[in-house]
Amino acid sequence: MKTKNAKEILERYRQGACSEEEKSWVESWHLQQLKESQYTADPEDIKRIQGEVKNRIDSDIHYHIKRIRRKSQILKISAVAASLVLVLGISYLSRRQSNTTAIVHDTLQQADIQPGGNKAVLLSSDGSTIQLSEHSNTILVGANIRYADGPDLRQNLDTTSISAAPIFHTLQTPRTGAYNIVLADGTKVWLNAYSSLKFPSRFDSKERVVELLGEAYFEVAHNKKQPFKVRSKEQTVEVLGTHFNISAYASEPTVTTLLEGAVKVNRMANNSSVLLKPGQQSTIKEDTKQIQLAHINTEHAVAWKNGYFNFDNETLPSILNKIERWYDVEFTYEKTPSAKTYIGAVSRSRNLSAVLRALEAAADVKFKRTGRKIVVIS
Repeated sequence: MKTKNAKEILERYRQGACSEEEKSWVESWHLQQLKESQYTADPEDIKRIQGEVKNRIDSDIHYHIKRIRRKSQILKISAVAASLVLVLGISYLSRRQSNTTAIVHDTLQQADIQPGGNKAVLLSSDGSTIQLSEHSNTILVGANIRYADGPDLRQNLDTTSISAAPIFHTLQTPRTGAYNIVLADGTKVWLNAYSSLKFPSRFDSKERVVELLGEAYFEVAHNKKQPFKVRSKEQTVEVLGTHFNISAYASEPTVTTLLEGAVKVNRMANNSSVLLKPGQQSTIKEDTKQIQLAHINTEHAVAWKNGYFNFDNETLPSILNKIERWYDVEFTYEKTPSAKTYIGAVSRSRNLSAVLRALEAAADVKFKRTGRKIVVIS
């Protein structure tokens, strides 16, 4: 590429005005420059830089979450290459990098894979199923179920009368899907990819109970007389009115993060419990008896709701699990992956190839994709 054209693209990138193809060129070029660098850092430098990167990611995400509430759903991180991903491995800067190509060449000959979007189905206990519109992202539960910005869904359901007892529905997202719902009591729920939420058409018992498989963020409407409970894999979470996130995928630990208020996490296997305070996170693993507690930056846990993947000292398999669900792909490993951990953030709005290019440059791996199956080569 000519120097003049390169300078023009870099200037448009700085102004946020370049195309997706140009963004990928700039970011891939920068990450390749880092990869080819002969600089070797000592352990103290690595620790310091990790802290700086992590703080920059946190502050940028916090700033742009505020922008979302005021303006649009378009998220940008201003640090170099961060609109793709900022990832720093424990050993990334501590050893010289060998030259490697980007994604294995035959991968680039394939059609790119788009990110997920507004996709879900609504299943009802009467046997009816509705494929929800991708042009909306929220349904409201009341006398009828309707889109937040559109018509009732009730007319499409196979029911002609309102039952004396509440009807149970399940909001189900596929891989590549996410959807929001406002329950009959006013509780707001954001449902992540490959997840389901079972809920009643109305809450008329002493408790408000829903069932979750997968991941969701809750903003629970306060009602001291009618506690809210979320049942998920291995636990029940009890709340009055609060904001929290639960990740309860079948093959992963069950993680509950509290942003506001207070929740009680009950482990069903041994009837143990903990009371979470804002900023705390509980983790339940099948191979441990105790509920693990940690103090965290809560924005990491809910970044998915605001348009990001956010990695906070996560292993590569943990990162790729999230990418699998959002892009509907499957990763396999040529060798057993290492236990190295990474920090960083990546926009959920980028195509798969852009995300993989950034991970290749930062995590010292290569990817070979055939359709939706991807081999991790290290």
